Amino acid sequence: MHPIRGIGVLIATIVVAAVVGFGIPAAWVWVGSQVQGGAGSTSLDWSVVMLIFFGIVISYGFVLYIAGFVISVLEHDPEPTKQKATARNPWMRGMTDTRAIKPRGADKTWAVETVFVSTTLIVSAAALVWFFVLAGSPLPTQ
Repeated sequence: MHPIRGIGVLIATIVVAAVVGFGIPAAWVWVGSQVQGGAGSTSLDWSVVMLIFFGIVISYGFVLYIAGFVISVLEHDPEPTKQKATARNPWMRGMTDTRAIKPRGADKTWAVETVFVSTTLIVSAAALVWFFVLAGSPLPTQ
């Protein structure tokens, strides 16, 4: 990987981790608080919970759609006219086949995939640190 591309992937990972891990849920909790208003400061309306839940799910679906669009636009195949070899599954190969045919790009990792896998790891680690270290015990202390 080229060093400039690696730095770009690192910066994109940090930005996407912040947006996906904190920004989207925080934004929908804020929207839910605006819908709930001051009337329900001690209780939460079920419709607000569903608004927050489905808002987060739809937002994540939109982010994945944008990521797929970025992959298709930025990392397209430069030579689409060549015949691509198809991979043969092990159960479809004959006993005389000596090697499996790899499809072109099978060993290539897309930058967008790297960003999302790294984002998942960062957000998971942050959630675990918060849960086990920062959140404190929910049990009464007497």
